[in-house]
Amino acid sequence: MSIAWVVFRKELRETLRDRRTLMVMVAIPILLYPVLLIATEQFALMGIRRIESEASEVAVTGPASDDLMEFLAADQDLELLDVPYPVEAIRSEIVGAVAVFGPVAEEGGTQRATVLYDAADERSQRARTVLARALRSWDDTLLARRITERGLPPGFADPLAVADSSVARPEELGGYTLGRFLPMLLILMTLLGTFYPAIDLAAGEKERGTLEPLLTTPVPPRQIVVGKFMAVALIGVVAAALNLASMLLTFQTGLFQLGGSLDIEFALPWGSVLLIFGTLIPLAVLFASLFLGIALRSRSFKEAQTALTPVYLLVMVPALLPVFPGIGFTVALAAVPVAGLGIFFRELMAGSPALVPSMVAVATTGLWAWAALAFASASFGREDVLFGVGDAHVETGGGFRERLRRLLGPVSDTPSAAQAIGFVAAVAVLFFYMGFPLQAGWGERGLLLSEWLLLLLPAFLFVGVAGFDFGETFSFRRPEGRKVLGSVLLIAGGMPLGWFLAWAQGFVLPIPWDMLEGLEELITAESASRLLWLLALLALTPAICEEVVFRGVLLAGIRGRASAVRVAAFNGLVFGAFHISFESAFRFLPTAWLGFLLAWAVLATRSIWVGILMHFLNNGSIVLMASVPALRAWLEDGGEAPPWVLLAPALLAVAMGVKLLGGASDDSKMMGDAADSN
Repeated sequence: MSIAWVVFRKELRETLRDRRTLMVMVAIPILLYPVLLIATEQFALMGIRRIESEASEVAVTGPASDDLMEFLAADQDLELLDVPYPVEAIRSEIVGAVAVFGPVAEEGGTQRATVLYDAADERSQRARTVLARALRSWDDTLLARRITERGLPPGFADPLAVADSSVARPEELGGYTLGRFLPMLLILMTLLGTFYPAIDLAAGEKERGTLEPLLTTPVPPRQIVVGKFMAVALIGVVAAALNLASMLLTFQTGLFQLGGSLDIEFALPWGSVLLIFGTLIPLAVLFASLFLGIALRSRSFKEAQTALTPVYLLVMVPALLPVFPGIGFTVALAAVPVAGLGIFFRELMAGSPALVPSMVAVATTGLWAWAALAFASASFGREDVLFGVGDAHVETGGGFRERLRRLLGPVSDTPSAAQAIGFVAAVAVLFFYMGFPLQAGWGERGLLLSEWLLLLLPAFLFVGVAGFDFGETFSFRRPEGRKVLGSVLLIAGGMPLGWFLAWAQGFVLPIPWDMLEGLEELITAESASRLLWLLALLALTPAICEEVVFRGVLLAGIRGRASAVRVAAFNGLVFGAFHISFESAFRFLPTAWLGFLLAWAVLATRSIWVGILMHFLNNGSIVLMASVPALRAWLEDGGEAPPWVLLAPALLAVAMGVKLLGGASDDSKMMGDAADSN
């Protein structure tokens, strides 16, 4: 630990000499926040006062009474103008709003009026507000006059007066307000505080040539990485602490007047502040270790910035969760990296957070930090990462195929993991921008085209143009009969287990039953010809096209890189993520489970045909169950949960299927070794 302490002091001293670090740590929170908050408030108040100081120009058309016109003319906030064409007058900014009156009502009746305004213009919005307020006041005057004329009591038209009053104290409102945006800022500033130091201490040292001499010293690489990550983590914690302190002091100085006008008190108990500081430490360790591990794999400062920028943007998504309304502090969300701690900060600022989710958020953040630290330590222990040479420049010249091959790097019989994952990412982007519009515009024909043209065709073009072996990449092998039976049993038992997973997931992520009912109507066949069409569209087409991409290209790139379980799990997660859309996030877990089963079977048989068969059986069964009333009624008898009688047979079928398939680990390792030797 003494060596790590020496490295820590050395890195901290050198990092603090960097102007960028000092700017992020000190200048931004101490100088910029007060200036930004106060300037923003003053500009907002100045704009509001300027608009409110001027009388709004309005007009009235239609059969309005003379009394009303006199009433409006006496309003000092209004300036009445005469315009022949209301819409044109508003668009040309002659007036801000126009009240268009309908026919005169019978005695005791209601005369209707419409206020025209431009919602895209602030002055017009102001004019609409003032004019509507004046008309409501005139309405109250008319109502009072009618009641008086008829000799009725003043409260006759107002039998119930409703008023609301919040029981929240000013400090509780302040905590609620702070909890909506301060956690996001704390997370992002902790991330930003570790961003540049991590790049400088890893890729920066590589670029300056100082990393190699450091690693040639007779000390364990783990001690070096511990010292480096301690320095980066400390800088991140200090940056976040300064941000929190600066913002709280700014709110409490009295210079920020908006809180006082709204009866809000921005204050946090010292216990909450210290708890936030304490929980920022594992978060900073998480960011520091993750960034160090990624930056170390880059060859220059610029390349590290490019590699870490997507990570930075990715972290912003869970960091924004505390801002959104309706996001509760559940145990499941508490375990999500970054998001759990952000929601914990929000609940802590608003009051007393729930004990169990709070403990889960802090504990899981520590676990994620430990995993990131292990990732960084593994990077420091690999010579190909530490001393890798070369650059990312791609030579030009030659035909398209030659350029693509140079871009992909060394080509063997099968794609590498990076090449396969890059291809799937490109296909996902292509499917997002072209597949969804095709399906939205052309319906079922669009779905068919998107599968064949955006999945199958790119996969064959990728393998053919890059020069990979079709048989090895797509596992075009004839499976053994025993293993085909095992794959059928595996999917037969796996389908009900997937239903139970979807049902259990519903306790965390609500299932949109209205959407499922609409989907059920689409996949229900009322005739034999319709049933055949749906089987071809929803079962056979995905079974071929999606298997070629996920159990073909992707699985060929990652098999043999880890144990069969890990390879199949990763394949399933990517497969599940691919099927997430704006309204179908609930499909992720059961689809990932399906992808895991398919990948396991293909690894065990070394044949993509069993994956196609299992995929077809899974999707085809769904179409049949939706189209056969007796099956659909039987499955729906249990309500939202699947029939529990299926659980034991499903587990038995899976166990028998796994036994018949045999050990996937040996086969996958053999395939990976063969690919590596090529």
